[in-house]
Amino acid sequence: MFADRGVDVDHAPTMRTIDLTADEALRTVTSELAVHPPDYLIVSTGMGMRRWLEAAAGWGLDTALLAGLAASTRVVARGAKANSAARGANLDVWWRAPEETMQEIVDHLAAHDDTADSRVALQLFDPEGNPFTEILRAMAGELVEVPVYQWALPDDHGPAQELVRATVAGEVDAVTFTAQPAVHNLFRIAGEVHLREQLVAAFNGGVVVSCVGPVCASAATDEGIATPLWPDPPRLSPMVRQVVARLAGT
Repeated sequence: MFADRGVDVDHAPTMRTIDLTADEALRTVTSELAVHPPDYLIVSTGMGMRRWLEAAAGWGLDTALLAGLAASTRVVARGAKANSAARGANLDVWWRAPEETMQEIVDHLAAHDDTADSRVALQLFDPEGNPFTEILRAMAGELVEVPVYQWALPDDHGPAQELVRATVAGEVDAVTFTAQPAVHNLFRIAGEVHLREQLVAAFNGGVVVSCVGPVCASAATDEGIATPLWPDPPRLSPMVRQVVARLAGT
């Protein structure tokens, strides 16, 4: 989309996805939820929900799992893609977070008196160290973690290191991000080449930092970026249009 608009593009991956659907942990929790459906299911990502159901089908558990969820579970979707994946599986979505944040989900569940006595299943999108996992665990009667995939640093850090160097050297006009871990990982890689502070200065000194939405942008803010850009609605095509307009000075 950028190239079609005359923009020169360098591709520098800062993350990779580790598939956990072959792990025994997911099969075990899927079997448990098929027999004893949760009171709430938090669908955090569309990709995670779809991969989970594909794995369940491979184990012959999808029919029982979906029947139980449809019969007694309140499905909470974090965003549009999560909502679409749940509805695509013929599940009614009880509530969807308007701004697509986990904070909204936590606040919404906290407002319901039954949460403290409820069994809440959480489709994880960041299994290691996400603070909202622990918040939900403290709120719920029981938290059931559904580990479908995990984000990690790329195998090859070279392209991202080159992007950092080019940005610091003033050779880059804009950097785009489509996920929170991508932001954090770029700064982690910048630290590997001792250019983290210089990268922050470049981003705060005129290089456009474009994020696909406010959740992604919050990671940029956490890393010290004063004014990350994001589109409304928070989608890829509007992000591309917004960046091109900003670079054109319109």
